Amino acid sequence: MMAVVVLGLTCSLLAGCYTYRPLGGVDAAMPAPGDHVEARLTPMGSASLAPQVGPDVLLLEGQVVSADSAGLTLAVTRSETARRIGTEWKGEHVTLPRGDVASLRERKLSVGATALFGGLAGGGLVGVAALLGGAGGASGTAGGGQGQGHQ
Repeated sequence: MMAVVVLGLTCSLLAGCYTYRPLGGVDAAMPAPGDHVEARLTPMGSASLAPQVGPDVLLLEGQVVSADSAGLTLAVTRSETARRIGTEWKGEHVTLPRGDVASLRERKLSVGATALFGGLAGGGLVGVAALLGGAGGASGTAGGGQGQGHQ
């Protein structure tokens, strides 16, 4: 039963809670390859990138493949239209010219939210384990039994 509790706690902590934080000015932001970012496109950028990403796409999420002063190449994992319709991608590479990007945000682990979630999940798992496994601690007979006496 303890293995189930440990496995549950491990899974809940691995899930983690993430938040997106601004990377500063688009012209100066140089995220490292492998960083997970969210790029919000300008209206003009959305129109010029429509043949690659689809019509009306304003948001692209993915991992940075490369970044330089001219643009940013992403392995896109998700896009979202102005109507908030999301589409999952499989890591296709899309190059975004800097002038087409309105803002960049980087995905970061939210330590506080992850700790809160992990604590709640862990407490729930311990509670379930106690209910299902029983909380009994003593085994054997309680009083009145014949035991070995001193002679």
